[in-house]
Amino acid sequence: MMISKPHPLIPLLVATLLATQYRMPFANAASADKEREVKSILQRMESDALAFRDEMERVYSARCETKTLTECSQSNYNDCSSTFPNQKCMKADELVISNCGDGESCNALWDKTLSIISIPGSLATAPLDNPSDPEIIESACYSRLAEPYMIEKYKADEEYWGDKYNIQPSWTYFG
Repeated sequence: MMISKPHPLIPLLVATLLATQYRMPFANAASADKEREVKSILQRMESDALAFRDEMERVYSARCETKTLTECSQSNYNDCSSTFPNQKCMKADELVISNCGDGESCNALWDKTLSIISIPGSLATAPLDNPSDPEIIESACYSRLAEPYMIEKYKADEEYWGDKYNIQPSWTYFG
């Protein structure tokens, strides 16, 4: 499924959403220099959105590959009971999941070094609070393929936005 060209309003919507995410003040671009800078930022955001679209198309096309399904076959989805390589108990000021803790001791098991998929409890109807719907399982499995792209993109964004505008982008690849 290839998308040849986005709808004309998509870049504007994406730019608006990303501008909100990065909390960039775009108003009052009175000078030609500021206007050029705003255009440059919006072009970067549009380019980023299109690159992300292309990456998601790539991972979607690999959703049925044996390797994708094999690597995902032992995955789990429960913040309270899943086992992760670098999991830590979250403190009350970081995260509280009432089903996992009392708000004072261990409130959730969280690993900030890798991606997890969180699903609503109403969809976790299989053993160990995993999903049983094949579409949810498939989506969780193939979307993991985008993680390396997201990690590298985050690093590049952190450098670009931090160096140029002294702001921190939102994390996009874990937790």
